[in-house]
Amino acid sequence: MMYKDNSETRVVRLNLIYDYPVKWSKFKVLRDLIQNFYDSLGYKKWHKNFSYEITNNVLNCESCEVSFSYDWLLHIGASTKRGKGSEYAGYFGEGFKIASLCALRDYGWKIQMYSRDWGLEVVTDETLVDGVYLKSLAYRVWNLKEPLKNTILKLSPFLSSDGEIFESALLSFFYPENPLFGKKIWSSDSVAVFYRSKKDKPRHYPSTFDYYGEGIIFAGYQAMGSFPHSLIFCLHTYRPKGRERDSFYQMDVIDNIKSIVAKLPPEAAFEVLEVLRSRWYEYPRKKYDFDTWYGILNELTGRIADSEEHVDKWTKKYPTLLVAIKKKRNDIAAFNKRTQALAWLHMQPQKYRLVQDGFLELGYPTLEEVCEKAGGFSYASEPVGIEIELIVLLENTASLLLKAPLGDIKLPPCKVIREKNPAWKGMTNLILLKKPVDTPSGIKIRYNLSYICLKNDLFVHGGFGSALGTYLHELTHCFGGDKSANFSHALSTILDVVLDNTFVIEAFRMAWDKKFAPKTGGSEKKKMPVP
Repeated sequence: MMYKDNSETRVVRLNLIYDYPVKWSKFKVLRDLIQNFYDSLGYKKWHKNFSYEITNNVLNCESCEVSFSYDWLLHIGASTKRGKGSEYAGYFGEGFKIASLCALRDYGWKIQMYSRDWGLEVVTDETLVDGVYLKSLAYRVWNLKEPLKNTILKLSPFLSSDGEIFESALLSFFYPENPLFGKKIWSSDSVAVFYRSKKDKPRHYPSTFDYYGEGIIFAGYQAMGSFPHSLIFCLHTYRPKGRERDSFYQMDVIDNIKSIVAKLPPEAAFEVLEVLRSRWYEYPRKKYDFDTWYGILNELTGRIADSEEHVDKWTKKYPTLLVAIKKKRNDIAAFNKRTQALAWLHMQPQKYRLVQDGFLELGYPTLEEVCEKAGGFSYASEPVGIEIELIVLLENTASLLLKAPLGDIKLPPCKVIREKNPAWKGMTNLILLKKPVDTPSGIKIRYNLSYICLKNDLFVHGGFGSALGTYLHELTHCFGGDKSANFSHALSTILDVVLDNTFVIEAFRMAWDKKFAPKTGGSEKKKMPVP
C-alpha cells in the first residue's frame, strides 16, 4: 500500500508552540497515543480489532475498520468522542497533540498517521506572533492514492527498551482479555471486579506511591493505582477533575473501591470479602483516617446482608467469628471488660476470630456477649464463711512480708470471683495517684487499688501457695500495669522477700490448712466447709 504522494504535501500549523511547558514521560506519551485507538474501538472490540508489531525499530499500530478525518487532530479540545457519552478513556481532546509534541521534542520520535484518504507526519514550522517568529508544532499532510478503512500509526526509532514501556501502556487499559485479569467476579456498565491473574505487572506499570501490591484500580478504563490484594477494581464512570492523569493517592484508591463495592450484588460482595479477610478486623487508626478499608468492609457486609441466602451461606462457612466493637480508652469500664474478654478468649479450646462491627449485620455476636454467656467475666463478690478467715491469713502474710521493703502499705479490700470460667484467677482495679508515693525500697507506688479479687476455687485445702501468689501479684499492681518496668521491678523485690522468708510462709500455710480440719467435740459431726 502506498501511503504518501509528495506532490500533494501541505503543512498545517497547530496553535501549539514548540517550547510549551509540558513534560510527559514516555509511558504517558505512548498511553495517550494508544488511547486514540482504544477509544475509537471501545473495550469490547479492542482485543480483536487492535494490533501492533515492532519491526526494524518501527512501532506499527493499527485499528481495524475505524477511520476518521484528520481535522479532529488540529484543535485542542476537539475529540471524536464529543457528545457520545462517557465510555472512553480520553476526555480532553488534547492527547494526540500533546503526546506528539513530547514525542518529537523530548524523545526524538517520528510520528506518522494514516486514515481514510489522508496521511500525516508530525513536524515543526515557524509562525509569526507580533513580529516574532516562534517554532510551532505542525502536521505535514498528504492525500493517499488508495483510501483506508483502518487507522495506522507509525513511530520510530523505537528501541527494545521502548517496547517494555509500550507493553506497560498497552496493559494499562481495561479489557477483559487483558492478561493481568483473572476470573471475573462481576461486571456492569459502570463497574467491574476481577481476580488478579498470576502474570506480573510490567516494570513501568502505574502504581500508587507507597501503597504497592498486585491489586489494580482502573478508573475511566485506565489503570490508575495499586493496592496489596489480589483483585482488580474498575470504575468506568470516573472522570478526572483536571488535565493531569497521574496515579492515584492511597485515599483515591480507597474512595474508588468503596464506590465500586457499594454497587455489587450479594454474591459478588461475598467473594470480594473473602479475598479481603486480612482486613476483617480493621478499624480507623485516627479520627480522620482516609486510608482505612473499614468503610469498604462495611459496604461489603451490608451488601451480603441484603440476601438471607448469602448470610446463611456466610455464617455456615465462617461460624467462629466474633464482633469486637472498638472501645474508647477513656471508657474505663468498657475497656476493662474488653481486656477480660480477650483474656478469656485466649483460654478457649475453640479458636475464634475477631472481626469489625460491620459483621453485626450478618448476625454475629460480640466478643463480650459470648464471654458473658460462658461465665467468662470476673465479677467482685463479697467473701462469705471460711473465705473471710482465709483472706485474713493472706492479708496478715502480705503485711508481714512486705513491711520491710514497702513500709506500712494499706491493703485494699479483698473480694471473691464466683464465675465458672473467668478469664483471670485474680484481678484488681487501678486508680492513678496524683502524686507517686515513695517506699523504703525506692519503688514508687503509682496507683491506689479499689479492691483485689481472687477466684473462689483458690480457697481450698492445700491452696495457700496459689492464693498467696495470686494475691501478691495483684497487690503489686499498685506499682504499675503488667507490662511496666516499675511493676516488674516491684515483683522481683517481693519475690526476693518471699524466698528469704519461707519459714514464715510455711507457718501461714499450716494455719490455712488447719482451717479445713474437722471440728472435734460434741455428738454431731460437722461437714467440711464448702469453698
